[in-house]
Amino acid sequence: MTKVVVVGGGFAGLSAAIRIAKLRHEVTLLESSDRLGGQLRGVSHGGHTWQVHPEVVTLPGVFRDLFRKSGRPMDQILGMSKIGGRRHYLRDKTALDLPLGNRGDQNQVLVEAFGRDDWSPWVDAQADVWDVIRRVYLDRQFTGRDDLTKVQWKTLRPRRTMAKVAGKDLEDERLQSLVADPISLGGDELRLTPGFVAVKHYVERNFGLWTFDGGRNGLADALAQRVVERKIDVEYGTHATGVVMDAGVVRGVHVGADVVDAEHVVWASPQWPNPVPAPREMPRMPSARCYLRLDLDAPGLSDDIMIHGDPPLHMWTNGPGQWTVEHRGGEDPIIAMVRCGLDVRQHIIERWDQSPVDLVTQGHWGWAWQGWSTALALPGVTANDGPTGLSFAGAHAYPGPTLEMIGMRTAVIAETFRR
Repeated sequence: MTKVVVVGGGFAGLSAAIRIAKLRHEVTLLESSDRLGGQLRGVSHGGHTWQVHPEVVTLPGVFRDLFRKSGRPMDQILGMSKIGGRRHYLRDKTALDLPLGNRGDQNQVLVEAFGRDDWSPWVDAQADVWDVIRRVYLDRQFTGRDDLTKVQWKTLRPRRTMAKVAGKDLEDERLQSLVADPISLGGDELRLTPGFVAVKHYVERNFGLWTFDGGRNGLADALAQRVVERKIDVEYGTHATGVVMDAGVVRGVHVGADVVDAEHVVWASPQWPNPVPAPREMPRMPSARCYLRLDLDAPGLSDDIMIHGDPPLHMWTNGPGQWTVEHRGGEDPIIAMVRCGLDVRQHIIERWDQSPVDLVTQGHWGWAWQGWSTALALPGVTANDGPTGLSFAGAHAYPGPTLEMIGMRTAVIAETFRR
């Protein structure tokens, strides 16, 4: 039995803690607030709660595996529902309802909308890329460049950027915007983002978009209950600042002037632990958020909407009448919505906004792409020097900041405790 301390009670910390505890190790979870869930809980204002991140996820198997390998199966605790797809308002102001989860449905819609389907063959070409990324980068511990064979390296074409992918592989500007706009809205530059990031479109098309019953809050509640079932010791209001090391081996966690002893530490907090050298990578700066509450007479809106303009916007529902609008640029997002035919100005009951600076204080948003080598430099890649007995999980760690990636990361960490 190993004495494990997990720092941070967000999705990363919760998923790591319950997986490791199920393997009969002694787990202590340190959470700085008075509630588990982290960013899964969203943000509250005026008695209402909005989600900073979209409610939808892909790869439902990641979450089913998490619950199955930590206790009762997910279907007995928390349901998931598949949504139809995403509505795109294109730059010519036409609406495209793009189905996700089925190639045939996408093909039919695109042929009807554009008269031909150049999108599906392009997405098909991402299949081999997904196979390499899943096998080498996601399903097992990634140790660095040497993990890739020459064939796999050639498949990824890592030096080819998203700027080239969007500009050369797809001739139709409307299709180019489907690829390029989410990248720039997410805080990355096309010329610095490797082309293999486009594999996202293959994953979404093949696996679809899913929501949890009760949204992300429902997921947080289910995980918090699993913490109780696994008899994990949770210490609330405990702010860990760093790790205790002896000859390069982790021995515990600093909590103020005290030390919590540990044989292994999973650092799932967005704050970097002292005295471990911080990464040299550039933290990603998120887009601003506009939170809306609309009246019952508001026009009907799809659950997930991408507006391709200058600048683009992404908006998603948080339940009846509640919306989060992700936007970048100086223009009021409500006015930008009007220009594409979505006028909700007369239906706004409540609005409040968060700037990128506000959002950065709430958590980590991952690392901005500075070329393909960023994937090799993320905390948690074992080729990077670090103390023995310290694992990183969360938005700040490899393989990336999405819930699916974090869930796959904690599965890999848990596997090390089986040996």
